[in-house]
Amino acid sequence: MHYQKFLWTTICAMAILSCDTPQKQETEVPVLTPTTTEDINVLKEGGQYNLTYYIDHPADDGRIEASVSPEGWIDGINTETPGIVSFNASANESEEIREASMEVTYIYTGGEPQSFSVRIVQEAADGTDDPDNPSDAPFTITVTDITYSTADITIVPDDPSMPFIVWVDEASEINGLDDDALFTEDITIMESTAAVMGQSLQGYIDMIVKHGEQNRKQSKLNPSTEYAVWCYGIDNSGSYPERTTSIARETFTTDAPTVTDNGITLEVEVTGNTFSAVATPYTNDKYYNLNWNSESTLQNSGFTDGTAAERCFEFEYDYLSKYLAFMPVTSWANVKQGPATTSSTFKNEDTYYVFAYFINDDATADGDIYIKTIEYDGENATVLDAPGVSFLRASLTDKKVERPMP
Repeated sequence: MHYQKFLWTTICAMAILSCDTPQKQETEVPVLTPTTTEDINVLKEGGQYNLTYYIDHPADDGRIEASVSPEGWIDGINTETPGIVSFNASANESEEIREASMEVTYIYTGGEPQSFSVRIVQEAADGTDDPDNPSDAPFTITVTDITYSTADITIVPDDPSMPFIVWVDEASEINGLDDDALFTEDITIMESTAAVMGQSLQGYIDMIVKHGEQNRKQSKLNPSTEYAVWCYGIDNSGSYPERTTSIARETFTTDAPTVTDNGITLEVEVTGNTFSAVATPYTNDKYYNLNWNSESTLQNSGFTDGTAAERCFEFEYDYLSKYLAFMPVTSWANVKQGPATTSSTFKNEDTYYVFAYFINDDATADGDIYIKTIEYDGENATVLDAPGVSFLRASLTDKKVERPMP
């Protein structure tokens, strides 16, 4: 009886607590945070640019709106992609810098709108610097002796003791990225590279970080292509790398080799013990083979009769034709369309051949073989011309397997 009374009392107490103590339901309030925290610097040519943001605890009916003031040279504002506001800037043809402010607003039911603004600065037609930030990035970048595949790059930091990182890539890869977005992209690439190398991010950065003036002949560039050089200070001492300066940028465009009528223009440059070759076909519609070989490899493989061009072709044909039943010639990485490059490092004293020819789907040559000869004595290299050799036939097919180089 006492047990039943105790049980009943306990049940009643629990019922009272559950009825009289309402459960508190807290609703998280959305928070709009800009991740583009610096001015967006727009090139005088204009183009598409982005700014970024983040929303904590987004509301179900929340939406982003963006407006620009003054209007006129910025349009095409797009807020459809979460976290990104993109816009188009027209070219600045005046000799004065122009500025605008973009306001980004987050609107949702039951709360006050939240906003932030970003300053947008476009350089003048003559490239005048932003007067408010005449030299934010403490570097001087100089690019000289530009060819179709190489350029001499010099980086001079204001502080020789400051650790910094330098990158080169096609300008189209970074156009429209502000400093924060570009650094984020660089970090992502560095993390991926470090993982492939089996290193930590910090360990990889320690390998590539620079100090003081840097001079380098950058090779392996594509012809008729705009490139960008950029650099920034880095602090790699903490748990995660931090950028310590604004990003200095410089662009340049490689030369365009003269195109051979109905053929392939083949140019070769040598820097130290490395060669770089650029092939420019008269049309981008035809496939061609761009590769290299050495005299010792040809001799050791039994290709001893005929000219260098004939023997290089026979070596290629013998290799590619073995796989034709299940691997078309266009699946090989050395089979190209449009302007392309190849490069390698001399390991031994030898005669080397770089060659290119239009290729048919049965691995035969379609027309001339264009070839360059390089004599390497173990220290110095000399590039020689060699005559082309004609073959017959024509046809095309319809991607890429990396073939071991000889």
